[in-house]
Amino acid sequence: MKKMIVASVCSLLLISCSYQQADKVAPLENVINKGEKFRITLPENHNTGYMWQINNTFNDKVLDYYGSVFRGNEKGVDFNFTALEKGKASVNFALIKYNDTTEVKQFIIDVK
Repeated sequence: MKKMIVASVCSLLLISCSYQQADKVAPLENVINKGEKFRITLPENHNTGYMWQINNTFNDKVLDYYGSVFRGNEKGVDFNFTALEKGKASVNFALIKYNDTTEVKQFIIDVK
């Protein structure tokens, strides 16, 4: 019984700490609730020398960006955010190698 309670508590903690995934690329919109944490995951393989770079010109009254985490060549990189206030913000990324940009992606976040 004790093991079942501990397992239930651990499961609830994992669920409550999980981040919503914003994976719709513009012109589609990602709807996030105010106060929620979410992430944008992009494929990144450091063996190729290409890396995703965030353009920090998004509306920082709507979103708080608090860093990225590289999770390996197969899982890519997570860019982590919190939805602060209702509104819309566009987050832009560039895939770069040295000074060359090879791809850009935009994610529109609609905070409700």
